[in-house]
Amino acid sequence: MSEIITTYPLDNLEKEEPMDRVEFYKAQVEAHRLGRKPTRAAGIVNIFLFNSRGELLVQKRSFEKNHNPGMLDKSMGGHMTYGNSPDYSVMVETVQELQTPSIVLRSDSDFKKTLVLLREYLSTIAIVEHVQTKAYTLNKIIDGVEIPVVNKVFTYFGLYDGRVRPADQEAKGILFYTLPELDREMEKFPETFTHDLHVFMKDLRSDMEKFLESL
Repeated sequence: MSEIITTYPLDNLEKEEPMDRVEFYKAQVEAHRLGRKPTRAAGIVNIFLFNSRGELLVQKRSFEKNHNPGMLDKSMGGHMTYGNSPDYSVMVETVQELQTPSIVLRSDSDFKKTLVLLREYLSTIAIVEHVQTKAYTLNKIIDGVEIPVVNKVFTYFGLYDGRVRPADQEAKGILFYTLPELDREMEKFPETFTHDLHVFMKDLRSDMEKFLESL
């Protein structure tokens, strides 16, 4: 069954257009083969989920994944199904990948008020905050070949203290790192981590520190 995802022409990143997911990646692979630059971005939600100890949940991707199989990656995320908003997509991802419902907030003040209200319930629900929206060119391993793909990324930070129950075929396992621990691991074993995570940890590191300080 085909999956229709949200895509954006690079000359108008506000214009949502539907496209079959398989066809989108075929086009990216073909453009790379011909030495051409991408002309379209896929809409992606990325979630960086922490616990109250300040540890970041890092997902080991399933070996069944088409992209970056078996590599260590962000907490969770995925393509936006066409017609779904980024916030709704985040709630879908936490249920599918973590088997946990989430509450998604659009402002820092709403996040902080919700955290005060629901802190005692963090073992059963994730609280997630939208941080930024930005286009990135990220290198994906597709069929053993590194292909540049443009993503319009809706980034979220969240807090969750419950059990981790990764869904079958979505994740091989879950690891927890403090930010300094993750720095050391990524420096020592860079090839173990996705290009995505290297880019995001560099771009979002100061925002992550501020987020943790505010908890």
